[in-house]
Amino acid sequence: MSQPHIADLLSQQLTRLGQLLALLEQETDALVNREVEQIETLLKRKLAMLDEVALADGNLARHPDLAQLSADPELQQQTTQAKALLAQCKQRNLHNQQQAELASASLARLQQVLLSTTRHSKSMTYNDSGQTHVGSRLGKSIKA
Repeated sequence: MSQPHIADLLSQQLTRLGQLLALLEQETDALVNREVEQIETLLKRKLAMLDEVALADGNLARHPDLAQLSADPELQQQTTQAKALLAQCKQRNLHNQQQAELASASLARLQQVLLSTTRHSKSMTYNDSGQTHVGSRLGKSIKA
């Protein structure tokens, strides 16, 4: 079985990285809109795409004509494009991670407020910074 041409492998990798970036942008939208089912679907697709990218990267690294990537100006340009796309993917993925962490923290805070409200609904107040406080402080400091 003959090896595919390294230019073809690089071109396919560029396509994969472009698809991964588009998928990450869809993930951002789903995170912002809190579309849980869409996030789960995109996560599965992202993991499959990352496996494909890693496999293709390994095939490129083991290709007998690997030296052409640095010798041929056109392949150098495509390699630079691939590295730039990969950097964009990493940045977008980091952004999505931060968005997911913010959403998780927000939901945890909401859950805490709702649970404390249902347990102690008559004793919930707010402090000077707007945080909820549950306890029996209500009216304790009033001397009128």
